[in-house]
Amino acid sequence: MLLLNRCHGSVTRCYGYLTAHYTVDALLSRHSALGNEQLVAELKEECKTSAGLASVLDARERCNTQIKKLPQQQVLQLDKTLFTVLKDAVCADSTIVTKATMDCPREIVEIVRSSDRVHPIRTEEELHNRLAHNRSVFILTHRLLPSRPLVLLHVAHSTGMFQCVSDIKEGLDRSSTDSLCRRAERRGGAGEEGLVGDRGGVLSEMGQVDGFNGVHTFYSISSLEIALRGIPCGGWCISKAKSTLSPDSLYTTLSPIPGLRNWLDVAVKRNTLPSIIGVDAASEITTYLSTPSPIPPPHLKDPVSQLAAYYLVREKQRGNVLDPVGHFHLTNGAAMWALRWAGTRSNEMQKQSLGLMVNYLYESGETESRGADYASDERGVTVGAAVRDLL
Repeated sequence: MLLLNRCHGSVTRCYGYLTAHYTVDALLSRHSALGNEQLVAELKEECKTSAGLASVLDARERCNTQIKKLPQQQVLQLDKTLFTVLKDAVCADSTIVTKATMDCPREIVEIVRSSDRVHPIRTEEELHNRLAHNRSVFILTHRLLPSRPLVLLHVAHSTGMFQCVSDIKEGLDRSSTDSLCRRAERRGGAGEEGLVGDRGGVLSEMGQVDGFNGVHTFYSISSLEIALRGIPCGGWCISKAKSTLSPDSLYTTLSPIPGLRNWLDVAVKRNTLPSIIGVDAASEITTYLSTPSPIPPPHLKDPVSQLAAYYLVREKQRGNVLDPVGHFHLTNGAAMWALRWAGTRSNEMQKQSLGLMVNYLYESGETESRGADYASDERGVTVGAAVRDLL
């Protein structure tokens, strides 16, 4: 069997599918001989087998690595052709979600261990904690390739919204409402600024107080296939994972803001901060950004939060919100619910987002309409009261 090191997510997997028939050079020759329409038809037929589908996935990934070695326009056209084929072969109905356990085949467990680049799993104990009773990892696969995960979704199960991702990583059992509230108070804020462990506060605004049955927090999602770029596998994974959990539960995320710091640095250079938060606050923020500290001092919490909300909601590119994580969740029908101050202790994420995290909310019965609103010409962004008050 041929060993391929799939660099995306640093996942190493073994396949015996690769043949000379699917090298980029061979596919370019087939494209030239057959024409685009005929090649698409043949590849779609070949993708009805596991070997064919795996080979086309590998071929599109190699297009990305050979773009500088071969005539660019030809490779771009081939990439477009392979995307057309894969969009037909990989759809919501052709994928399934299963729950990972330590009893899964070892190669699947190793993929779970190695693929989370946002919250790396460093020890065997951490791996076991990811699969403990109060946390889950859901795996999206294609029906033809059950041992080749496409997406991994990490979920924490609790009785309230999490404010800090470290609480999830530590595997705390949030079975007590009182412990949730006490923890939030120790962080310096209850209600919308802390963990919501009862049916008041944030939860009372959701219209889902009756029958509320816990909170499922999506805190990490990893796409393992470069070849499926542009195909909404992540959204399918979330939707299918929700269908396996309680319909009376609340679904939320604790998500990073990877582009916030870079946007702030550009805004300082362009002198646009005063128009958002005022001259005095902009001056303080500018001074802070010139220091090596990744975490803002507490007295800057309000202006930093205002800037984060502005970046998340107002800053757009070609109609989409600029933040890639926000774009993903809004596309899939979530509401931008609340900002979490000091939501991460990760040095890397603190550098990227000043330590802020976001709760996106997936409300039953609302995701389809919200996704449609965001996809429309108006690019509607649904926000919670806690975000709206910052704008």
